[in-house]
Amino acid sequence: MRKGSLGYEIVMTALVLVIIAGAAGALLGLVHHFAAVDPEELLARKASAVYDGAVVRYPLQEGISQTPDYDKGGVLGVYVPKDDSVKDVYILRVVGTGAYKGSLELLVNITGGKIVKIAKYDANETPGLGSKALEESYFAQYCNVPLTEDFMGFDLVKTTPSAKSEVRAVSGASKSSTAVTNAVNAAVIWYKDMRSKRATK
Repeated sequence: MRKGSLGYEIVMTALVLVIIAGAAGALLGLVHHFAAVDPEELLARKASAVYDGAVVRYPLQEGISQTPDYDKGGVLGVYVPKDDSVKDVYILRVVGTGAYKGSLELLVNITGGKIVKIAKYDANETPGLGSKALEESYFAQYCNVPLTEDFMGFDLVKTTPSAKSEVRAVSGASKSSTAVTNAVNAAVIWYKDMRSKRATK
């Protein structure tokens, strides 16, 4: 192929594009390698929203760390304080169905048999109304209720709550409120199940 001919120019252009694409791919791969965050490390960082201290994955124990039998939500991970002198503190990453965009994920801190803090882990609810169900003031309704043996979980109501088990839905954001309640109830079910099984060991 003669230098300066149309065929030569096409081949050289293609060759240059291949080299550029290869270099760009290698550079992106390198950036991803150094910028990628391990999911466990990401959760440990996000856990600071509900617990002031380092956490580690809850050690597997037969029959205890399994996801509860609950079709409206689930437990995606359970963590405990890295300092093993701190007892009866569980950080749960939970998911609840029924949200505007399908489901949402929360972090729930259960300490001493009560939910003491809840934070958003992953949710893309509608800004404005839907996102109000993900605010600390809304989460406060679920906190400090003793998770006793006879406590059956939280019920969503549209009026002023008349019992500790009732939480008021955000007006105009019933889907987001439902998903939050489902996620929190997944944490409640897991905790009660874990406590029950641990008591029988």
